[in-house]
Amino acid sequence: MPNLFPIFEMPSAIADTVAVDSPSWYPAPLFDIERGEFISDGARRPLYGDGVQGWVLWCTKTVLTQRWAHHGYSSNGGIEAEEAFLQPTRKAQESAFERTITEALLADPYGRTTMVKDFIFEWFNADSLGITFRVFGEGGQSALLTVPLSR
Repeated sequence: MPNLFPIFEMPSAIADTVAVDSPSWYPAPLFDIERGEFISDGARRPLYGDGVQGWVLWCTKTVLTQRWAHHGYSSNGGIEAEEAFLQPTRKAQESAFERTITEALLADPYGRTTMVKDFIFEWFNADSLGITFRVFGEGGQSALLTVPLSR
């Protein structure tokens, strides 16, 4: 009786030939934060940036995400913005934002972020502000980010 499930030998695995400087700096699709969509070319194919651009996007999206508000993110994802806005004074609010942003970015699951500092707060009204800060990554990369937050 013929065998219904043929037997064959599996080919040996071929090692990836793509060299990456560091395992945490992978290319990432470009994303337009203001429009909330991925950036694509004329044929609607996604455009990719280098690993540093992916890391900067991750940092920006982390700061724009309210911690514990979305089930799709781990408990380390996002910042405690609502809690920071509830602080009694503006100085206490700024301190809470600095703490929660630093903690969230240093919790990078790939370990790319090494330091966050030089915070500047620009208040538009009691419920809205822009936060500018510098983030440093492994290998000497750094980026100056400005993120608008509102209650």
